[in-house]
Amino acid sequence: MRVFGLPAAGKLLRTTALGMLLCFTGMAANTGSAAGTEQPAWTLYEAEEAELDGTVVQRSRPGFSGEGYSTNFEMAGDAVKFTVTVEEEGYYPLRIGYASPYGDKTNYIEVNGHTAGEMMFPQTEAFAEIDFGLVELDEGDNRIDISTYWGFFDVDYILLGEREERRPVAGVDPVLVTPEPSREAQALMEYMTSHYGKGILTGQQRTSSAELDYIYAVSGKLPVISGFPAEEGIDMALEWAKHGGIVTMEWHWGAPGGERATLASETGFDADKAVTPGTSEYERTIADIDRMAAQLLRLKREGVPVLWRPLHEAEGGWFWWGAKGPETAKKLYGILFDRFSRHHGLNNLIWVWTTSDSAHSRAWYPGDELVDIVGVDRYMRDGDYSPLMGVYDKLSAMVDGKKLVAYTENGPMPDPKQLKRHKIGWMYFNTWGGRFIADGMINSKHHVRAVYNHPYSITLDEFPSEAIYGKASVPYPVRERKQTEGRSK
Repeated sequence: MRVFGLPAAGKLLRTTALGMLLCFTGMAANTGSAAGTEQPAWTLYEAEEAELDGTVVQRSRPGFSGEGYSTNFEMAGDAVKFTVTVEEEGYYPLRIGYASPYGDKTNYIEVNGHTAGEMMFPQTEAFAEIDFGLVELDEGDNRIDISTYWGFFDVDYILLGEREERRPVAGVDPVLVTPEPSREAQALMEYMTSHYGKGILTGQQRTSSAELDYIYAVSGKLPVISGFPAEEGIDMALEWAKHGGIVTMEWHWGAPGGERATLASETGFDADKAVTPGTSEYERTIADIDRMAAQLLRLKREGVPVLWRPLHEAEGGWFWWGAKGPETAKKLYGILFDRFSRHHGLNNLIWVWTTSDSAHSRAWYPGDELVDIVGVDRYMRDGDYSPLMGVYDKLSAMVDGKKLVAYTENGPMPDPKQLKRHKIGWMYFNTWGGRFIADGMINSKHHVRAVYNHPYSITLDEFPSEAIYGKASVPYPVRERKQTEGRSK
C-alpha cells in the first residue's frame, strides 16, 4: 500500500490516490459535515494488497480501484484478509467496496478472529460502497476478514474511518401502539423501557419443559421469557404466565384456507389477493385472523401480556406472507393490527416486527404507529457468541432510536460481558428450542452457565412478576437433569 501524508484531525492518513479523492470529495455528503469544515479521514486498504485465502485477484470487471479486486468466493473459508493499523484502541467505522452481480449475497465480516457480523451485499454489477458500521480495534495491527457465507461476489477495498466514541443506549418512551393497552401490557412495557440498555432479558423458545429443565440443571437459573408458537402454544403460555414469566409468541401461519404450508415454495396461496377485499383469499385470511384472535383472547382474559411477533422474517421472502414483497407484507400486517386491536379488542399485545439489517429493511418496516419492538432473527455459527454490535446499531438507526430493539431468535446466545462493555442494548434474546440450547455445541454448557449467572442477564427470579400481573406467581417446578457426560448407562 502506498502511503501519503495528509493532515486529518491531527493524524496522518494512509491512503491511495482514490482515498485522497474520497477524502476531499465523497465524504462530506455522507458525514453531514458543514462546508468549509475539516473532513474526517478515511484510510483505504486495497483487496489486491491483502492476504488472499482461496480467493484470487482479477481485473476483468471495470471500475475497480487500485490494481485489481478479490474474487472467487465460492468455498467455505474463502476470504480476503486485511491488516489495518490504528494508534488507539476503540471503535472505527468500516465501509466496503464491492460488486455483487449475481444477486444479493450475505457474507461474514470478522475482526481479529471474532465475528463482527454478517453483511448482505445488495446486487450490483458495478462496483459500489456499503457501510458496515463500527468495528472494535486494538492499538496496533488488527485483521479484518471478509469471508464466504454465500459467496459469489467481489471485494475491491475497505475504508476505515476515524475513531469514534460509543454513546450509551438511548431511552425509549413506554408508549404502546395498541389503543388503550391493558394494565399488564403497559406495566411490562414500562419495565422493559426502564431496563433498556441496563440488562438483557433471557429468553428460550420451548416445545416442552425440556429446554427449561436443561437450563436449570446447567445454570441453576430460568429464563424470564418463554417463546411459543401461537397456533399450538396457548396452553403452555397460560401456564408460564402463572409462574410469573413473560410470554412471546410467533405465528407460523399456514396458508389461509386450511393449508399447513408456510413456505412460499410449498403453497400457491397468493398474498396479493389476501390483502384485496372481495377476493376469496381475503375472506379466508380474515377467517384465519379471527380464529387466531379467539385463541389470543384466552390470554387477554387471564391478564397475560404477549410479545406478539406476526409475519416474522417476511423480508426473507421464503414465507408466503413475504413472497410478494414489502408493500403486500405491510398491508397484511396492517390488516392484522386493525383486526386484532380494534375489532377484537386485543389490547394485551406488544407488537414486534422482525426485520434485518440489510439495505432493504427500511422498505419493509410497517411504521412507528404499528410497531413497539423491532427485532432480528440471526443464527451464528456454533459457539459464536458475538454481540452483533453492527446489527444492533443498524436496527436502532432504522427506527431513529424510538423503539426497543430485540434479538428475537438466536442460536448461540450473545455474550453479556460484551453487550455491557460495548453498550449494545438488545432488550432480550430468545434462543431457539431443542438442540440450539441443549446440544453443547451451539451453546456450550460453560456459556449457558455464564450467561444465566451474569449480572447483566435478567432471569426469572429477578423479574418483578407481581408488579406486572398484579398477583403472586406460582414457583416453577424445576426438574434437575442428571449430568451423564463421560459415563454410559
